[in-house]
Amino acid sequence: MTEGLGHEGDAVELKEEELRLVAIRRRATQLAVALVTEPFSADTYAQLRSYVERDADEAQFLVREVLALPPARLRERIAELTRVNRAKTVQGEVSA
Repeated sequence: MTEGLGHEGDAVELKEEELRLVAIRRRATQLAVALVTEPFSADTYAQLRSYVERDADEAQFLVREVLALPPARLRERIAELTRVNRAKTVQGEVSA
């Protein structure tokens, strides 16, 4: 993941690894809701198996990659993404 978290200077788009981590997080959140609301359903069971078989190992790898970034670089990346998110929100509010 050498370029995965915005190592290209001013790039602020979500990188492939960031997108994968966000998608895995979303599926994990959906699974958590399903475990609370329908813990014994076949669909919840299928979601749980899918998460363990498909997502859990990759999520651990990606999180380790993020945590391995130098703290200053991680703070920079968070600031970059925060600025972009704020700019998009403001543009959306202005154009609406």
